[in-house]
Amino acid sequence: MNRLVYALSALVCALILSASATAQSPDVTGDWDLTINSPQGARQGKISLKQEGEKLTGMLKNQRGELPLEGSVKGKEIKLKYTVKFQDQDLVITMTGNVDGDAMKGDADFGGFAQGDWNAKRASATAASGAAPAPATQSSGDKSGDKTDVTGAWSVTVETEAGSGNPSFTFKQEGEKLTGKYKGAFGEADLTGTVKGDKIEFSFKVSGQVEGVITYTGATDGKTMKGKVNLAGFGEGTFSGKKQ
Repeated sequence: MNRLVYALSALVCALILSASATAQSPDVTGDWDLTINSPQGARQGKISLKQEGEKLTGMLKNQRGELPLEGSVKGKEIKLKYTVKFQDQDLVITMTGNVDGDAMKGDADFGGFAQGDWNAKRASATAASGAAPAPATQSSGDKSGDKTDVTGAWSVTVETEAGSGNPSFTFKQEGEKLTGKYKGAFGEADLTGTVKGDKIEFSFKVSGQVEGVITYTGATDGKTMKGKVNLAGFGEGTFSGKKQ
């Protein structure tokens, strides 16, 4: 009888401990705003996760498009990985870390070639702050009467943590629509974009050592411009330019 009581007690304790461990495992299903910091700079994106037990599946959305990801969550420990193309080779990016409510963060490994860190916040937790910029969009639209025209040839300087470059651009502006050509370290490419008041944004696709979409966003008075550049999701920098 004593042995039976002991066995039953041990089973109850095991069940209690198992239930406690399960209760401590967070549910990360949903959308998250992601920032990955690499030696080349910070990259932003969004991840959508679906959790089934400890298994995670989902999608990463960034300047490169959409990429499938997979991983696991055990207790508060989380692991995610996805694959990108780099120099025509598959590069596996692995993120490991911990979940803390509506936030998570940890270390990132770029195929064993470089290390960095990452953090993410649940999109629902930042929805209120994301809705705030709407009045600014209306304000920039009000400036359309200034008729800023960037048509012509431009010399640009780009500064990143990995170094600097001097690409050249030729723009053709028709109303708010922007088309043109890029020439620089990534070769030559057609670009498209918009000019709304003093706000300018344009992008172009590149292939080779880096594959993806390079995007410039900033401000211009028609003679000069400056702002930020996203290098196909692999890094960020700043740029400034002058009309020739």
